[in-house]
Amino acid sequence: MSHRIPSRRRARGAALVETAIGTTLMVTVIAFGIHFAEVGYLSLKVQESAISALWNSTHRKMHTTALDYTEADDAVEDAGRDAARRYADFNGLSNINRAAGITQAFTRGQNLTVNCDTGGAGPDWEGTVVTRLIYRDQGPAHCTAQAELSAIRIPTSFLQNDRDGEKGLYKEQHVDTNFSNLRVCSTGRPVAGQCQGEFSMLVDDWGLAGGNILSSETRTCQMLLGQMPYEMNPPIYLPIPCLNLPFFSAVYGTYLPTAIVIPWMADMMPLAVLGFPAPINSRYFFMSAPGEEMLMTQYPLLDQLGGSGMFPTTPGSPMALSTPTYGYAWARRLGKGRCFLGKDCD
Repeated sequence: MSHRIPSRRRARGAALVETAIGTTLMVTVIAFGIHFAEVGYLSLKVQESAISALWNSTHRKMHTTALDYTEADDAVEDAGRDAARRYADFNGLSNINRAAGITQAFTRGQNLTVNCDTGGAGPDWEGTVVTRLIYRDQGPAHCTAQAELSAIRIPTSFLQNDRDGEKGLYKEQHVDTNFSNLRVCSTGRPVAGQCQGEFSMLVDDWGLAGGNILSSETRTCQMLLGQMPYEMNPPIYLPIPCLNLPFFSAVYGTYLPTAIVIPWMADMMPLAVLGFPAPINSRYFFMSAPGEEMLMTQYPLLDQLGGSGMFPTTPGSPMALSTPTYGYAWARRLGKGRCFLGKDCD
């Protein structure tokens, strides 16, 4: 018995020492595990801020058709400034207003910036020369973001005591101060201390939008005087704008360069093919694009020899006999609460 008791005590003592040493290592592993998790979370917030700015720019006014296309630049830049303000606290929610920067358990984030602009390299739209006169490509939108992350509350060495000048339990340091501060980019890594990567996207599909009484792009567009001006003696073959001036200007500006090559024989083709002449002179510009509020039909009706005088807008009008499927689809959507683009038509 006298020989076994010291052996057991030495074994228990060795286990206790190993546990104490292992605990010091586990503390380090857990602390740095939390720090790296915080770095990963905040890095995703930096990426999110750039993507948020890019998508947020798409709902802003991009142009005034046929007059001003530089509004896309202002829209994208404003979206970048708005994202920088919302994500200054690494949160992004506009209803939570905190001081800039964030401090977590072992990580501090600060100086998050977002910059957006248009033009330069990236996706573009290659339309014809004639089309580009009106539908101008301002280039893609670009957004990039960056922030500074730093390690905090992590001692340089384990059991470090700065007050007493003790360097710690181990010779090797926990943290190298040269690498405790990180510059995080929305995409890629920093080059010479600056983030070069960026997210790009095409913006402005030249869709018709709202506006004031003169610039509204959502009004109906039809020949208000019918064909009366062209039946006068002498006839007035001038483009007469509709109430939707931007839409009219865009279509007329695209049509005009190509109308020069239309020969006079074009007016004779309907008579030869359909058996009745064209109701309007095809060498001149006429535009009628009524919407649902006008049952997609031109009013006043146009005179037409041997016909009804009705010229429905395709697609949609139930009177579009040449394309009955459009009329059928429109009638179904109308009967189902105008279901379209995400609304179930049953």
